[in-house]
Amino acid sequence: MTGVVVLETTKGPFTLRPRRPDDADFLYALFRSHMLATVAAMPVDDAMKESLLAMQFKSQTMTYRTNYADARFDILERDGVPVGQLVLHEADGVATVVDFALMPGERAGGLGTAVMVRLLEWVGERCSSAKLDILWHNEASLRMTRRIGFVQVGETPPYVHMEWRRPD
Repeated sequence: MTGVVVLETTKGPFTLRPRRPDDADFLYALFRSHMLATVAAMPVDDAMKESLLAMQFKSQTMTYRTNYADARFDILERDGVPVGQLVLHEADGVATVVDFALMPGERAGGLGTAVMVRLLEWVGERCSSAKLDILWHNEASLRMTRRIGFVQVGETPPYVHMEWRRPD
């Protein structure tokens, strides 16, 4: 399951393309945009905060590659410009959204919903269900996933486990 995929959404077409080595700076900026708030209040200087973020990024990347070696590791593009990333693993009829993240300027405008709706249609051609974990305090993502048909199936702090089932 590799190669370029075009998702026609209500917000226009988006391309999922495999990550390349030259995506490293974009991926770090994306990670940093989501994680900076977690280190902002730490009583350490900015250099230490950056060092912590870099270590967390490296750790996350290695964990995903180890735990989901055969997943799709894609960059989400609009008009050839990277706007997010998707890590998607499919096995035994279940699609796991390991990571879906958008740059700050792309959030809260319905783009995530549009992409996820189309993504579920696409994976629903092969998988009967999809699952993902969301940090319990990420209210925006919890609202969005519930709105498009995910239901909570459990929790393991700090995560809420969500599942979507393909309509019959």
